[in-house]
Amino acid sequence: MKATLFVWMQYLLPQRLLGRCIYHVARSEWSVLKTPLIRWFAKQYRVNLDDADRPSLADYDSFNDFFTRALRPGARPLATGDSALLAPADGRVTEFGTATHGQALQAKGMPYALEELLGARPPSAAEADLGDFVTIYLAPYDYHRVHLPLAGTLTGARYIPGKRFSVNETTARAIPGLFCRNERLVLWAITAIGPIAVVLVGALNVASLATPWLGEIPSTGPRHWGTDDVPADPLPPGAEIGRFNLGSTVITVLPRGSASWDSAIGVARTVRMGMRLGSVAPPG
Repeated sequence: MKATLFVWMQYLLPQRLLGRCIYHVARSEWSVLKTPLIRWFAKQYRVNLDDADRPSLADYDSFNDFFTRALRPGARPLATGDSALLAPADGRVTEFGTATHGQALQAKGMPYALEELLGARPPSAAEADLGDFVTIYLAPYDYHRVHLPLAGTLTGARYIPGKRFSVNETTARAIPGLFCRNERLVLWAITAIGPIAVVLVGALNVASLATPWLGEIPSTGPRHWGTDDVPADPLPPGAEIGRFNLGSTVITVLPRGSASWDSAIGVARTVRMGMRLGSVAPPG
């Protein structure tokens, strides 16, 4: 009953207004506000700062600075091997596999259209048969930066406006097409196995999405960036490509038949950025 009420309440919430309020609170450097907020959050969600570049709560200028904290060098060793598919973020695997008839799984018995999630493709991916996917949910206590799962060259990005429903398990099982309804940032790259997409899905309380080269992306109308707007040089696996200013879900989409998942990877498995999810090879 409580879960159902939580889902339906989200339809009534002024999501944009709530997001704008949280945006300003999260960026406040007023110590009377940010210090107790950071301390409460760290205690409430048992945030582990052992891996953080700045392990003291007093070292952060704002709550958002704390939430998007960087890792200390070496905190996330990257799986080795040219064929290794890396986890792009810390979190919990909620679904993975291959889309059937263009439908990927949001939750058990709840499919969504992969093409609707991705939106318009860049020319480099126009003819690609995409179908393998893995979805990772980031909990509040997780590290909230997103990294490239394979070595590759970025070819474009697209911001797709939308709702900001929660993406937790309860909501994912209740709202059809949840990931396609929510705002999202789709990052495209060319890799040794062909084009891939890394999708940052916004959620309730997400104040903005960001990339290292674009900075914060305003939550306004749809936007598109081509090859002239993204780094031109090839990026290594594990390179940072985005972050959540308050958190959500990351979906990696690969060419159909390119991924072989490790036996240790399964639904509800907790992963860390850089961990091996499986191996990849060009389809066919």
